[in-house]
Amino acid sequence: MLCSRPAARRLLLPFLLLASSQAHAAVPADLAPLAGGLPLILALAVLGGLVLNLMPCVLPVLSLKVLSLLDAGAAPGQARRHALAYTAGVVLSFALIGLLIIALRAGGNVLGWGFQLQQPVFVAALAWLMVLVGLSLAGMFTLGGAVGQGGQKLLAKRGYAGDFWAGVLACVVASPCVAPFMGPPLAYAFGASAAAALAVFIALGLGLALPFLLVGFVPRLARWLPRPGAWMETLKVLLAYPMLLTAVWLVWLLGKQKGMDAAALMLAAMVVLALGLWLFEQGRWRSQGWRRGLGAAVVLVSLLSLPAVHRVPAPEAATGAPSQLAGATAYSPRDLAQARKEGRQVLVAVTADWCITCIANQQTVLGTSRFRELLVSTGTVYMKADWTNSDSQVGQFLQQHNAPGVPLYVLYRGQDDGVLLPQVLTHDAVQKLLQPQ
Repeated sequence: MLCSRPAARRLLLPFLLLASSQAHAAVPADLAPLAGGLPLILALAVLGGLVLNLMPCVLPVLSLKVLSLLDAGAAPGQARRHALAYTAGVVLSFALIGLLIIALRAGGNVLGWGFQLQQPVFVAALAWLMVLVGLSLAGMFTLGGAVGQGGQKLLAKRGYAGDFWAGVLACVVASPCVAPFMGPPLAYAFGASAAAALAVFIALGLGLALPFLLVGFVPRLARWLPRPGAWMETLKVLLAYPMLLTAVWLVWLLGKQKGMDAAALMLAAMVVLALGLWLFEQGRWRSQGWRRGLGAAVVLVSLLSLPAVHRVPAPEAATGAPSQLAGATAYSPRDLAQARKEGRQVLVAVTADWCITCIANQQTVLGTSRFRELLVSTGTVYMKADWTNSDSQVGQFLQQHNAPGVPLYVLYRGQDDGVLLPQVLTHDAVQKLLQPQ
């Protein structure tokens, strides 16, 4: 969630830091001999999925599902069914992602966690969905009647179908994040057999669903929840804004991938979507079928933006970001090998515009004048590899270090083996590593 202007970056930085504070150290290069084997990997996956609930985009979804428990009353059986429906949505979504990754990797593709955000159409569709959910939470529209019941279950806070789709949404919005303990399981999954990899993704889903599952199955925990009241509606409206902020970030990302024309197209689509929802709501309250039909048609028109985004050509400038930032040179295996052969110290940063932790590290450490001065004083060559869009060379570099995704920071001292830096950087830690040993 970052804009190109410095003032906007500073405005949105607290939200980025909230996400980056949940990240963990880089993944060890050698995971095969990990004591405990697959059982330990699965335990770490559950723990990593559990911590994903603290991410800024996932937390509102979880909060809404807790509200649905409160609104449903204290009936244990009903609470358990809510929890199981939500868990099914989360676990099935993670399993589908795992199966897709397994299939694509079998076809020779180089993939990492969050690979779906390398596809501009997926980013555009997710931005459209975030606006739809945000407007629903804000109370701009409610769906009712025979046609609207399915939509209400999908977007509102009641109904088992709503719980299931909330689980799907929680999985989708968690995709740009790598929480603590997730690194080793993901690295293991990307190199393991199909069955073991699928087990890891299912364990991640179980971890993400665990809080809601516990609330549903342990009545004592439910007693700690606040009592239902009017405050629930207020909280529901407040939770709309993280969703809308997520849409802002996704449109920014789309602009980095496809340029301002694509970003402007999605902004226009969001306005058309809001108009269609308003027309539909007006028709529902006035019992005017023609107005409801018109509103539904306008909503469908807003979806035409997705194929239009696909046809927008990516500008040449987008292919170099963020590797062309001041103080860094674009990564290439040849340049890295040459610098190491010369005995130079090289810091390679693999980042992506959709990686929130990467953006936070750039704003707090790697983009500062202190860091640039440190590069000069230590004679360090600073290279950046851009994983925003799929790149085979960058993918191979990630594979060499058993990294399931970004960020990845590797420090080379001449011909010595690379040293992995933490995923969340501080200036003191980077300074200590870059100083001559």
